[in-house]
Amino acid sequence: MVSLQTSSNASQFASSLRAAYGAYDTEPTSSSSRSAGTLTPVSRGPFNGYLVHAHAIRSSRPALRDHWQECAFILMPLIGDIHVDHYDRQNLLTAGDMVLMDSHAPVTIDAFGKNRSVVLAVPRSSVSQLRSDSDRLFGRRLQGRKGIGNMLSAMLASIVDADKDDVMDACDSALTLSVTMSLLDRLVEDRPDADSHRRARADSEIGRMRSWVVDRAADPDMSIETLTRRFGLSRRSLYRLFGEVGTTPRQWLADVRLDEARKWLVSGDPRFRSVGQVAFAAGFNDSSHFTRLFKRRFGVLPGTLVR
Repeated sequence: MVSLQTSSNASQFASSLRAAYGAYDTEPTSSSSRSAGTLTPVSRGPFNGYLVHAHAIRSSRPALRDHWQECAFILMPLIGDIHVDHYDRQNLLTAGDMVLMDSHAPVTIDAFGKNRSVVLAVPRSSVSQLRSDSDRLFGRRLQGRKGIGNMLSAMLASIVDADKDDVMDACDSALTLSVTMSLLDRLVEDRPDADSHRRARADSEIGRMRSWVVDRAADPDMSIETLTRRFGLSRRSLYRLFGEVGTTPRQWLADVRLDEARKWLVSGDPRFRSVGQVAFAAGFNDSSHFTRLFKRRFGVLPGTLVR
């Protein structure tokens, strides 16, 4: 594992992440707060990783190479909230919650405010040996505040606070890894019924939001804050709601606007005589940006649909 000096500002934090993992990009999540972060190595028993302090910063990496290539990672916030985008699954994690990340797939992590998290590497083979559909384990929020989840999160948190002189022998290390993976597997098994109920409830609530947003698609000031005020939700609750359907509020807003724009273009709506007018009516002030997003979502340029 790379030995790192802790760093404070966003640029130094990005350099530390790259030194540790080989590839990472960062950007601020807020214009009103100073983005910053530090890395501190953590090593105990079967686990190597880092204690991460982050503030108002988004970190993104591609699939990893070199010695990280055959690793999986357990990420758990100890203080504060983080939003994780991995395996096309969106999750808001609060203190004690966990997510298992795959080195073979990209990930984006948002720390909106002050956050302290631990990320621990485990052999990727330990995940694939659990079950034939091991992909089900990656990118899912695993609640760590009750039952099996509470047991696992407490064990992982203890690794951060362990005395450096308290070294596990090979037998204890192997047992700790086996118990960890078995608990992760059980946590995923406990989710299906609750997942279905939450998904149905989220679909219903988001459907109500969609009707309201569609009527105001042209408003360029429509934002996450607009949704939180209108529907009486905190920012955290809003992210969790959209995480149940695999997206974020920002992405969902853009998709709703793009869907409306496509409908107008396909139908040849007589109100609009150009792609620029459609973009403006859908709430996009920059037609070039609109065109890029449209192509990414639908695979064609908006001009090809103009009648």
